Amino acid sequence: MVWVEVAMAMSVLGVLAYLRYTPVPPEGVSEREKRKVAIRMLKLVLDVGSVLEFLGVTTIINILRRLEPTTVPDMPLGLKVTETTFDGVKVTVLEPQSAQKQTAVAGLVYIHGGAFCFGTTAACLHVISHLALELGIVVISVDYRLAPEHKFPAGLNDCVTATKYFLRHAQRYNTDPSRIGIAGHSAGASLAAVVALKLAEEEQNPPLKLQVLLSPTTQAVMLTASAYKYGPCDSQSVWAVAYFASLYLYGDRSKVDLVLANPYPAKLQGTHYMNFLDPSLVDPALPPLPPGRHVKREDVAAGDNDLEVALNPHVSPLLAEEGDIRGLPPTFIMAMEFDAVRDHAIFYAKRLERAGVKVKMLHYKTGYHGQLYHFKWSESGRGMMEDVLSYLKENL
Repeated sequence: MVWVEVAMAMSVLGVLAYLRYTPVPPEGVSEREKRKVAIRMLKLVLDVGSVLEFLGVTTIINILRRLEPTTVPDMPLGLKVTETTFDGVKVTVLEPQSAQKQTAVAGLVYIHGGAFCFGTTAACLHVISHLALELGIVVISVDYRLAPEHKFPAGLNDCVTATKYFLRHAQRYNTDPSRIGIAGHSAGASLAAVVALKLAEEEQNPPLKLQVLLSPTTQAVMLTASAYKYGPCDSQSVWAVAYFASLYLYGDRSKVDLVLANPYPAKLQGTHYMNFLDPSLVDPALPPLPPGRHVKREDVAAGDNDLEVALNPHVSPLLAEEGDIRGLPPTFIMAMEFDAVRDHAIFYAKRLERAGVKVKMLHYKTGYHGQLYHFKWSESGRGMMEDVLSYLKENL
């Protein structure tokens, strides 16, 4: 009898799984079949994690962290890898042996992704070791504190601290402090953008040479902008975007429903903030919004603490003051078409261009979130990596 019940339960689960996981990436995305498998596996992890989190067994974050590598793999020959701390912040330093025999070389601070809640240096070592060896530069990977245990601005503060330390002590690593850039992927790109913004606000000397933002999130006012279009066929669903944002900003999942309700565009209608989120910036066929009136953040928030958080430029660099945007270094931005955060990258590129910042944005019309990380087996990913290398060779 027990086996009958088990069989019935498995049959029900099978039907539910079939219904749940039949959505597939749309036509036009590269490596479509591989994406289908990857997305369904991640959705399964999120679904199982949601149930276990509801039951109090574990959390989605714990499951995702267990799936990631945590130890440093064997590194290619010619690369020295050192785990250390910069003013108390854990970092990994990658130094090509070739760089130790030359005059001072360039440097790059790299911030890993992971929705502000997971991710490790070990998970991105294949990327940063490739950058270090191909360019002959010193790369610093920051192991910043993660949410929800350490909500905003803990992780950001770690990234700022490590970057300033490297700028001050670059010569210890045979690095020219005037040739140091910052880069990051996804949430790491968001953190990199804010670090660059903070250093520009403080008139850091020497300033950062450039910033490289790979599929960044750049605002928390309308987190579901492109997520509604591509969330069902991307590794980041609409719900996942809201879930991770709540954990990062508040340390728990209490604001998931608020983010999904998307209330801020209505509250900000007619203000200058909405001009930075104008859909015509993504789709030129749409008519642009009329210029909005300029408002102060504290006035428009008017006691709405959640809106004030969303408007904070250290959460939403897209919404920073014009003078601070103008002080940013030359910028490379990578936007993927089939990406729940596609619009963030495009909005930010347009904002920087209008402020007079030198920007190079590449919009990959068949790309998906994280494809660059697959450069070792993906032809499209290899092309993206070559674009990043080319930009850094020319500008760093």
